[in-house]
Amino acid sequence: MSRQSGFTLIELTLVVLLLAIVTAVGAPKFRQLYEYSEMQKVVSDVAGVIRYAQQRALMERIPIRVVFDVEKQAFWVPIEVKPEQRHYASRHHRRKPSRSVTRKRVRVREVKEIRSALPPGFLFEFVYKVAEDEEFRRREGEIVMYPDGSADQTFITILRQGNRREEDRRIFMKIDPATGRISSMEGREERDGTDFYKGYYDAV
Repeated sequence: MSRQSGFTLIELTLVVLLLAIVTAVGAPKFRQLYEYSEMQKVVSDVAGVIRYAQQRALMERIPIRVVFDVEKQAFWVPIEVKPEQRHYASRHHRRKPSRSVTRKRVRVREVKEIRSALPPGFLFEFVYKVAEDEEFRRREGEIVMYPDGSADQTFITILRQGNRREEDRRIFMKIDPATGRISSMEGREERDGTDFYKGYYDAV
């Protein structure tokens, strides 16, 4: 007489219950990990555009602008094409030095444009240019990276909107004026950036 093996109703119920418990416990952790990864990517994108401007300023020995559009949640390094004039002698120069002809050749520099935007659910809550006491509230504003490595001191707060207000998260970023170094931290409330911004919120 053969005997078939299988799961009893009690065993199946225990498995389903165990899976439900694991899901209930693990889901918030997975969500937190996803949110953290998403916020880190935003920091990386913004910092990447600023660093690109810094590198160009150092290499080309000219100030380079970074533009922020707080309405469209976009930021970019604009292309500023300046023709370069090069002098060269004609082929006759080798044969007849006395009749050398100098011509001007205009060559346009190929400059890569960097343009990006915050992903859905993120917005620029606060962009403040310290030296000029200027907060970018509408449309576009710009900060400048300089050839000596310095930069406009700037505070940037990026809000990640949650389904409820208590689920909101914030990214605080600042640019050091002497070195152009970019620092960042995360927080919940707007005033979490008080110490990070050296008491700015206490003064307003």
